[in-house]
Amino acid sequence: MTQPAIQHEFLAIDEGHATLLHINERDQSKNWIVPIGQPSARDMQLIGGNRILISHHHGYTEFDIILGRAMKEFASFVGVTAARRQPDGHTIIAGVDITGAKGVVVVELNAQDKEIHRAIFPGDYVRLIRQTEQGTYLMSCNDRIREGSRDGKYLREFPVDGFYHAWKSLRLPGGNLMVTAGYGAFVVELDPAGKIIRKFGNKESVPEKVRPFFYAMFQLLPDGNIVLANWQGHGPGFGNSGVQLLEFNSTGEIVWTWSKAELISSLQGVLVLDGLDTTKLHDERNGIMQPGV
Repeated sequence: MTQPAIQHEFLAIDEGHATLLHINERDQSKNWIVPIGQPSARDMQLIGGNRILISHHHGYTEFDIILGRAMKEFASFVGVTAARRQPDGHTIIAGVDITGAKGVVVVELNAQDKEIHRAIFPGDYVRLIRQTEQGTYLMSCNDRIREGSRDGKYLREFPVDGFYHAWKSLRLPGGNLMVTAGYGAFVVELDPAGKIIRKFGNKESVPEKVRPFFYAMFQLLPDGNIVLANWQGHGPGFGNSGVQLLEFNSTGEIVWTWSKAELISSLQGVLVLDGLDTTKLHDERNGIMQPGV
């Protein structure tokens, strides 16, 4: 029996056009595209109340998912690469040399966006960070993933040959890590000691038309599939370059794609909304997107 074609509802950051997209393949009347209004949008998170939090160079902006409208903006920093809303309403902001400090800085803001905690780590590069169930930070630091404590100490690191501007990592329930390699353009699963368990999505294992260039944000779905953004370059004009959203099953086979040259330039972020309650805060501390923590 033929399986029905996969269809998704998702949000995507088009870094090339500096826009945020909402796409519902089952109901196109709900689609929208809006300008983000700030440079270098990188991270996003469901924060409840039908809102999505988007990090950008100066802080973060909250958008209403239904209306596609900016509802709140915090833009007091320079160099932000990640933002994570907490269950208590606080927000964690990460970046290099932000707030006047030198190094990789992780700042916690209260609900009024006032700084209440700061951790400073050695280093000059970070992209997305994710919190673990233990309360530590998984930090994407160019050619390696580092795990850091809330008090600014690195606990361990996971260098991998081929990482170049590694983008995002998650700790899976069994303790392994899943990581997108940035310009390495592959996905890797590591055991707790950093040994490669599996590697997939690289150019040798996908059709030529995919054009793996830069594997950025990804999401682990409940069925074990992984959806990721295959970013193609800065600025406009990349809509016809590569297949920009990919879904891999557990064997590394591509089972779904999305790429619309007439709508996009270069997608860097993706968040699949299927089955998620957008009225609730979601996080990935246990690998899969879940409400609360």
